[in-house]
Amino acid sequence: MIKNNKKISCLLALACLIGALGVTKVYAYKVQPMVAEMEPVGRNAQLTLRVENNDSEPLTLEMVPLKVLINSSGNIEYIPADDDLLIIPVTTVLQAGRSQAVMVRYLGEPDIPQSQAYSIGFRQLPVTVSGQSATKLSLAVNFNTLVNVVPANAKAILAVENISFKDDNWQVTINNSGNRYVRLSNTQWRVSDGVKSLQLTKEQLSELVSGSLILPNSSRTLTMKPIKTLSMDKLNIEIEMVK
Repeated sequence: MIKNNKKISCLLALACLIGALGVTKVYAYKVQPMVAEMEPVGRNAQLTLRVENNDSEPLTLEMVPLKVLINSSGNIEYIPADDDLLIIPVTTVLQAGRSQAVMVRYLGEPDIPQSQAYSIGFRQLPVTVSGQSATKLSLAVNFNTLVNVVPANAKAILAVENISFKDDNWQVTINNSGNRYVRLSNTQWRVSDGVKSLQLTKEQLSELVSGSLILPNSSRTLTMKPIKTLSMDKLNIEIEMVK
């Protein structure tokens, strides 16, 4: 089991970042939405994903429920979450040009104190070509959606704990003391050195900062490209949530 978990993590680590950035098309198939939210109870404890085969050949996919953990350095760990998420269907065969609805329902604890991040891992499997004994798989593409289960009235509270300089980059440690996750695409930053100040939009942040997701009640250190017009001696960063 440990060996299989490591294999899943290696295959899907890059893919989870793709999903968090909202990229919806990967090679021969796409999934929408790539980023979604659910509530722990009620009608919104369920969502529907749609996978579409854009290739000229059949596609076989397996959907894997995973819990997402991110440490302070941004390393991602995946834990099987079969007890928390129900996926229907678990596997599907898509003919060329066809699409398939995938239902995801939250089955975990209804009274969660903070938001929990999950991934639906899409794993491409070999398919048997009709009339041939061999299987065919030209390029296996494995990636994740990002699904956050969020309790009512949850809120992210962000503060910059530390700013340092390493390997020609700024290292910005951000603490989220709230009970809701945050994506940097939903923030704007005011960066100042006491003399000059800049307001960074989400588009600018995506170019300057690596990493996009901060889980609740956690800290994460992000690598940021230096802004040459600002001095680091008295550098200050204020983060504001935006829709």
